[in-house]
Amino acid sequence: ASTTTTTMADALLDDLDDLSDFQEEEEEEDEQRQEATTNSVYDDEADGNDDGGGNAKTTGDNDSSLDGSDDAAASNSQPPSRPRLLDDLSLQRHLSLIQSDQDSKPSADGPATTNNTNATDRDQDRQQNNLILQSNRHLLSLTHEIQRTHLHLRKLYHPKFPELEELLTEPFQYRQAIGILQNEMDVTLVNDRLNDVLTSNQIITISVAGSTTSGRPLTAAELSRVNDACLYLDRLQRTQTALRSFVQSKMERWAPSTCALVGPAIASLLLSATGGLAELAKIPACNLQLLGKTKWTSASRAGLATQTRVQHAGYLMECELVTGVPSFLRMKALKAVAGKLALAVRADYVNWESGRERSGEVGRRLFEELKGKFGKWEEVDKGQVVKSLPKCSCGTCSCNSVMTTDYLGRNGSDNQAISVPPNSEYS
Repeated sequence: ASTTTTTMADALLDDLDDLSDFQEEEEEEDEQRQEATTNSVYDDEADGNDDGGGNAKTTGDNDSSLDGSDDAAASNSQPPSRPRLLDDLSLQRHLSLIQSDQDSKPSADGPATTNNTNATDRDQDRQQNNLILQSNRHLLSLTHEIQRTHLHLRKLYHPKFPELEELLTEPFQYRQAIGILQNEMDVTLVNDRLNDVLTSNQIITISVAGSTTSGRPLTAAELSRVNDACLYLDRLQRTQTALRSFVQSKMERWAPSTCALVGPAIASLLLSATGGLAELAKIPACNLQLLGKTKWTSASRAGLATQTRVQHAGYLMECELVTGVPSFLRMKALKAVAGKLALAVRADYVNWESGRERSGEVGRRLFEELKGKFGKWEEVDKGQVVKSLPKCSCGTCSCNSVMTTDYLGRNGSDNQAISVPPNSEYS
């Protein structure tokens, strides 16, 4: 490196030599640090052995525990149980409030003053709004809990029938099928009971899949855990149904325009899927039609869906306006309903936010507008009408000339109207 470099190649070689020397120095320092760490570890182990063999005793105890208790190892290998949503105290208190609200009836006492009546109405309205908001939040949490429980149930039943989770994607129908199949390996023996919850195509496919499945019978402990998960899913379904019924009963007052357009049942499903009226008002029309969409699988695309599903469609596919049109117009109608629904929801939210009187006039007007539009879609196209030439006004052809259309001759341009005498060869 002391020689003078005269060319670019010599300078590049000098730089590479310096870089290699630097890397070698770093490698030497790393080796020294590693040796120092290893020596310190050996010193600590030697000190532990000189203290009385405590580490050796602990190791021996661990070996004996691993060799002697398989049950303890199996229990430790299981994941810790997660807290269940139905055990939440806030949800239980909310369910008790809903029950008390449904049991309570308006008092039939004597007439009250106007000021007291207005104050009572405002307090009741505020209380009802809080109950509905909390119900929507709990419904959203219940939806997520149902999905998690469904995944847990699939994991538990996977050793018995791994193909079933692909054939039945709907959580509650999957749970009903498990309740019937249980530990039975021959699916054909329970076909009669499966007819109550499945279609004939599904039963045939499940029977074929069950005859070639790679699953095994579950043990008593595994089957007990499967049944516990099924019972918990049933409790979740009952709680979800109770909350939806409560929200549906209050929807006429909470979102009247939305109910007038799509109905209280669909409106309650939309609110439960989003968490409230404010959240629903922020969703654009293109996404409203996807709320409640069920996941598609290869089995459902092959005609094995749990119900008749349409791609890119959710709860709105079940509303009166969409189901009332022919099948080839339903997707077009669904997009139109979603666009008007966005307007109705925002009208309800603005009225509620500003404290104005909530009315379903906007929803009823949009409903009639869409109904008339869909009726025109279903009208038969009118055929082309062939009109004949008008008759002569005098009826005797005694007029000087008649306007007619010349399709035979050529007079400047094709199909040009010319005036000809009535006694000519073209008259």
